[in-house]
Amino acid sequence: MKPNIELLSEVLPIQRRDFALAVTDLLNPINANPLLDGEFMELNASYQIARGAGIQAAPAWVVFAERGRYDTQAIGKTTVLFNGGYEAETRIANLAGLSVGSPLMCADVTVDAVTKRGLLLATTGNRRIFGHVTRLPGNGRVRFWTSGAQSVDTIA
Repeated sequence: MKPNIELLSEVLPIQRRDFALAVTDLLNPINANPLLDGEFMELNASYQIARGAGIQAAPAWVVFAERGRYDTQAIGKTTVLFNGGYEAETRIANLAGLSVGSPLMCADVTVDAVTKRGLLLATTGNRRIFGHVTRLPGNGRVRFWTSGAQSVDTIA
């Protein structure tokens, strides 16, 4: 099975970090809505990774651990790409209205008939920009670049 997110950049300059999950049942691969690689998660007040809802206002980081890994299930933690810029392709996204250069925000997207936290075209207003489209390769995927710094910009 093809991963939901594939890094095109080197992984070495990117800082990865493991965080405990607020709801560890998301690591169970037979959960009705399991955590997927490529899904964006935020930190809660207890310094745990959690799914947000609606349009992502707080910083968020992409999960970089495959669904069903026994090590993540055993320790109740998952790996996220925490610091550093990278280019990647993901299918955890809504491709509607995207073109090369489009700014991307993070919000609820539908993947395999369930709601995930993914990328989509930034709408008007003050939005946290998570990256920009670098290519639309097809097959339900988008290639994007992020500097790792998530800015809040006003989209006209």
